[in-house]
Amino acid sequence: MREETEELLKKAPLFEKLSPAELRLVSGIGGKKSFARERMIFLEGDQFAGFYIILEGSVKVFKLSAGGDETILHILRPYKSFAETPLFTNSDAYPACAQTMEDSILYYVPKVEFRRLMEDSPSLAIKISEAFATRLMELNKKVAQLSVNVEKRLALYILNEVNLNGSIGTAKPAFSLNVSKKDLAGQLGVAIETLSRNLRKLKDRKIVREVRGEITVLDLRELRKVAE
Repeated sequence: MREETEELLKKAPLFEKLSPAELRLVSGIGGKKSFARERMIFLEGDQFAGFYIILEGSVKVFKLSAGGDETILHILRPYKSFAETPLFTNSDAYPACAQTMEDSILYYVPKVEFRRLMEDSPSLAIKISEAFATRLMELNKKVAQLSVNVEKRLALYILNEVNLNGSIGTAKPAFSLNVSKKDLAGQLGVAIETLSRNLRKLKDRKIVREVRGEITVLDLRELRKVAE
């Protein structure tokens, strides 16, 4: 059972460079937790106690405005980590909210024990820090994408999805939209009406097709031009 957990943790970008012995140490301090669909994991400002790896399901990380509006920062699926930032900023609070989007199994890593591991193992600390630096670069890239126009943002999102599922090399790349239009709009940082309008533009130009939540790329060359 523990060996199975170590194999799953190895798939997490945060842990992929760890040796078998180091993975064993990590698996020895944490544990699996099951969460039902739409269960709140923590709220922004809650005391930071540890971070998570998604083993099954999906999680959205978001901020709430004073008026209760959501701004989605990430929609995460296996084997992504989240809430690890306070480890490196010495913060005592979670910087955002996290909620499951479906029934999910998460691996919880308590902060005190993990910090002790990094203090006792410089090699592990270096590998984790390098992985976290890579994560920050990805976040910076995402922030940069928010400065481009919405149609380009949407095209980049579609290209990323068909890249992730490997269908980009097929005759008709496609993916299932596993989030609501509201959540996708929040992830792209736009109003849902703006998202719908720009998706309609891509459909009208016969670049993509959408049928019951399945988005198919009809003209990959044109989609890449939009994303440039």
